[in-house]
Amino acid sequence: HRGAAQPHRAAPPAMASAPEVPTGDERPAQRFGEDELGPYRIDDRVWSMNEIRDHPLFMEDVPADISGNPHLLALQDLLYDGQSPEDLAEHFRKLGNDAFRTSTNKVATQNALMAYTRGLEMECKDDNLNSQLHSNRAAVSLRMKEYSRSVDDCKKAIQLDPANAKAYFRGAKASEALGLTMQALDFAAGLLKLEPTSTEAQKLHAELTKRVAREEAKRLESRRADMAAAQAKNAVDESVRKMLEARGVVIGPVLFEAAMYTRGAKVWPHLSEDGDAVCWPLLFLYDEKDQSDFVEEFDERCALEDQLQLMFPADRPVDWDDEGKYVWDRLAVYLESYPREGSTRTEMLPLSTEMPLKDQLPQRGRVPPCLAFHVLVNRSPAHQTFCRLNDLDS
Repeated sequence: HRGAAQPHRAAPPAMASAPEVPTGDERPAQRFGEDELGPYRIDDRVWSMNEIRDHPLFMEDVPADISGNPHLLALQDLLYDGQSPEDLAEHFRKLGNDAFRTSTNKVATQNALMAYTRGLEMECKDDNLNSQLHSNRAAVSLRMKEYSRSVDDCKKAIQLDPANAKAYFRGAKASEALGLTMQALDFAAGLLKLEPTSTEAQKLHAELTKRVAREEAKRLESRRADMAAAQAKNAVDESVRKMLEARGVVIGPVLFEAAMYTRGAKVWPHLSEDGDAVCWPLLFLYDEKDQSDFVEEFDERCALEDQLQLMFPADRPVDWDDEGKYVWDRLAVYLESYPREGSTRTEMLPLSTEMPLKDQLPQRGRVPPCLAFHVLVNRSPAHQTFCRLNDLDS
């Protein structure tokens, strides 16, 4: 087209230092030449590296976005001039097929992906052609192991053309790779309905049917195991409850959430191995230092000093105890519990660290399933403040 942008006729001269820019009336007049195509402008200006790099004659790769390059836009107009959206979509489909079949390397795969995407961007009205573009792009995504995107394209392809057998096949393969076996079987069933005599379709459907059956059997077995474990746990919990209630100790609501220490597992007391005592989960709270410790199980027949000696030996202070004052035989311990049935208010019960825990649990009121102990240095200012706030004798 004579009206299209004319390319420069002169090759760029060798790189040289930039000439002085003329000012005012010194600017040279434009010069023109003429050939069989008509007049053209003669450009003797030294090109910059950016201009050379962005010119189609010297490009090594075509950018994905050409909106900022007038040369490529002009070439695109010449290429697409007079073609319908359907023609262009078919053109890009063929480009994508050529790239996909050429090689399995990354460049060829990316080129195929770009071509199919460009074809869809033409917004043609041919549903069968758009279905092929989606299905072919799903094949590219399968090669790139982008399985979720592949499934999405397969679903769109089937919506546009329910007879697209390749979309069903690729959807089954992508779903299988995602571990969505039931979804893969649904795709395979659609394929088998379209091609009931296809050996490949029959084999895929049979394999997925067997896998679904195996997975369902495993899920059923897991549910049964969970139910059995829950029943056994309930039986143990009930045994613990009865043993404690026989001593006048009642388990109340959870006082402090300890799931952060157990990765979400339930925190509950259980019977000792000999069945004669209860093993309690313990939460030690150091109010002065805003620290805490969790002990998964503690035999109530033991004294707290047995545990404290392990945690606070005289010759090795803990990291957060800068003053070295938290030593096992200098500590005062208080159990936080509920004073009576139905009460949400708690009270502090002072404990002896030398007596067995079993003999000190309150026989009135309720204790939380994870016993919470407040630990302070005996007769320290923090200890005195704690006692004053909780109406206790220090």
